[in-house]
Amino acid sequence: MSRKNRIFAVKINMYMATNFEIGDKVKFLNAIGGGVVKKVSGGMVYVEDESGFDMPFAPGELIRMAEQQGVGKVFNDETIGQSVEQKAKEEHREPTQYELIEENRKLRSQNANLQDQIKQLKSQVLSLQRTIARIS
Repeated sequence: MSRKNRIFAVKINMYMATNFEIGDKVKFLNAIGGGVVKKVSGGMVYVEDESGFDMPFAPGELIRMAEQQGVGKVFNDETIGQSVEQKAKEEHREPTQYELIEENRKLRSQNANLQDQIKQLKSQVLSLQRTIARIS
């Protein structure tokens, strides 16, 4: 890797690291598990895992899970995968019309949030590609 590319990679890691704050809940991309951000320093994010160990990670190896909109919120929702119909069945009753309408509204809202997040991510990728092309 050329010196310019290494410098750019460090700058990208530092930029991405600024998106993490102490206390953020994160999941590991390349390993099973996650933890809580304890420190952000020198382009690295230090995460305390479930065992209580602090481990350094590059920002690109983590996904923030706390208080996410869109995708993050959908995948962290404890009721994901359990529809109103399933809940009602567990309670030995039929779902009410109101419950079904409310679930539909929530799903439409989540879908809209996901679409917005996809647009933002595409824009960020395009911006990074342009920056890389300029440096190369």
